[in-house]
Amino acid sequence: MRLHRSKITTLLVVTCSLFSPRSAGTQERADAGPRVGPSFWRAASGVAAANGITWAYNWYVQRWPWANVGTRVWSANLRSGFVWDNDCFVDNQLAHPYHGSFYLNSARAAGYGFWASVPYVAVGSASWELFLENVRPSLNDFVNTTLGGAALGEVTFRLRSLLGPNREGRRNFAREVGAFALSPIAWTQGLLDGKARDRESPAESRPDDAALIAVGRRAEHAFVELAVVYGSPFDTQARRPYDAFEFRLELSPETSGIITHIGVTGLLGRQDLRRSARSQVTFGVFQHYDYDDAPAFKFSGQSVSAGLLFRRELGSRNQLNLGLHAEGIVLGGMSSDHGQMWRRDYDYGPGAGARLSGSFRRDERDLLRFDGRIVWLHSVHGSKANHLATFARVGAALPLGGFLRLGGDVGLITRYSSYRNLPSVTRRVPQVRAYLIWPPS
Repeated sequence: MRLHRSKITTLLVVTCSLFSPRSAGTQERADAGPRVGPSFWRAASGVAAANGITWAYNWYVQRWPWANVGTRVWSANLRSGFVWDNDCFVDNQLAHPYHGSFYLNSARAAGYGFWASVPYVAVGSASWELFLENVRPSLNDFVNTTLGGAALGEVTFRLRSLLGPNREGRRNFAREVGAFALSPIAWTQGLLDGKARDRESPAESRPDDAALIAVGRRAEHAFVELAVVYGSPFDTQARRPYDAFEFRLELSPETSGIITHIGVTGLLGRQDLRRSARSQVTFGVFQHYDYDDAPAFKFSGQSVSAGLLFRRELGSRNQLNLGLHAEGIVLGGMSSDHGQMWRRDYDYGPGAGARLSGSFRRDERDLLRFDGRIVWLHSVHGSKANHLATFARVGAALPLGGFLRLGGDVGLITRYSSYRNLPSVTRRVPQVRAYLIWPPS
């Protein structure tokens, strides 16, 4: 699929729409309210429409030769099986997961839960690879579309409630545009099916929900960052997948890719290990989707982790949060110095890693925050290499009065790549950012 420019424009529309005055703490909850039975035909027709419309655009408008398909192509693809492709980073690591989110949204809007919706993503991805391109089916596309599509799809399905009707049921045009951009399939399903499938309910205001927009500059370019915290893994009511998640999107108009960072961390399941009046220890299982496209470093991955989370109340206004995760990477892509191919300057492979985070909060806002991560990736396509990357960032935010805060952070990304029969390479990418933070409430 080569529609990344139009998809990036869509995400930009979403970000602009989220500037409307409404916070995550007053959103409609996407899985609450009266339920009706799921509809297989609505879910399947949404998947077919997502593929059919995209293919028609590729063939009838763009006239891409690889979109010229028929029974001979279908037969050849079924016989030949899956291979690794050599497409560029933004196509493989962003456009495919975003397209996969359409499949997830189709099933969710048709009444299915998260787990029951994931097979629709897999079938939609496989059918695209096998029947709607006349090149051999891509294994990395199938994995990225299915896993990344599930993560982005559930986040966009729930976030569109931020842009839905208010408590009086009134709709705002700008929010409707944003809701459509976030989840066109779910929006259309709700429009066609009336209130039966559009199941948002009156808001549940919770202090852990927050949406923040940061505008600032790092050394080489200006940026806008949207950060959404939806629910909390410490909440005993977070029983279903993605009842708690964090979503971050960074855009920079001064870079060629526009989108420089996307991060999704979604809670799949949780269990309290210890709880008292002032502290809590919780075990959680999480799904992650990461996308980083910096000028000197590329990384994207589909992963799951098991994490220990600690929260301590320090008086009535202050709070300490700590998190430690052990991570398994199903498939990741990382910058490479050797073995580069047409449109490819990164290696693919599975891996493992760990995440460490800590924050000091006052009045439910981060004053100090630390995030660290280590990733090991074994290349199975590209160069013959093992990559080890570390990420570290320390940030602080100070109130300026009213809702505005002044923030800044310092970070360092280090990549050590060990190549077979070639010299090892170490690269460091320092990052310094300054920004203003505004909660759109």
